[in-house]
Amino acid sequence: MRPEIQAKLRKIKRVSFILRVICKVLLALITLVGLGAVVCVLFGVGGINYGNTIFWTAGLTLGHRLLLGAVTALAFAALFKCFYHLHRLFGDYSQGDIFTRASVGQLRQFGIACLLWGVMNLVWGLSLALSVHPAKTFQGHADSFVIGAILIVIAWFMDMAVDLREENELTI
Repeated sequence: MRPEIQAKLRKIKRVSFILRVICKVLLALITLVGLGAVVCVLFGVGGINYGNTIFWTAGLTLGHRLLLGAVTALAFAALFKCFYHLHRLFGDYSQGDIFTRASVGQLRQFGIACLLWGVMNLVWGLSLALSVHPAKTFQGHADSFVIGAILIVIAWFMDMAVDLREENELTI
C-alpha cells in the first residue's frame, strides 16, 4: 500500500476511534436521561420537556403513568439503538474495515434505527400530549425519517460496491 494511502487510513482509524468514544459517552447519557425520564413518569414527579413544552405527570393515574413510562422507555431504547449502531460502525472503521459487509450492515442498521427513533419519537410526543388535561399540541419532526431513508439507500449502494469489489478481486 502506498504511504499516502496508509496515512489516510491511519487518519480514518484515529478519527473513528475518537467518534467511537463520543458515541460511548452519548450512550451513557442516553441511558441515564432515559432512566431518569422513566422514573419521573412512573412516580409522577417532575415533568418531561418535549419540544420546549413541559408535560407534568403528577396528576396521572397509575395505569396511565405505566403506559406512558413504557412508551418513554421504548423511545429512549430506539435512540440508544441509533447510537449503538453508530458506535459499532465507527468500531469497524477504527479497525480499517471500511468497505466490508459488516460496516454496510451497521450502516443499514443505523438507518433502520433512525426510522425507528422517528416513529417512537412521534408516538412518545403524541402520548405525552394526550396524557395531560387539557390535551396539548406538539410538533412532530420528520428529520429522522429522512436521515434513516437516506442511510438505507447509501447502505444499499455500498452493498453493491462491496459486491463489485469482491467480483473484481476474483477476476484474474
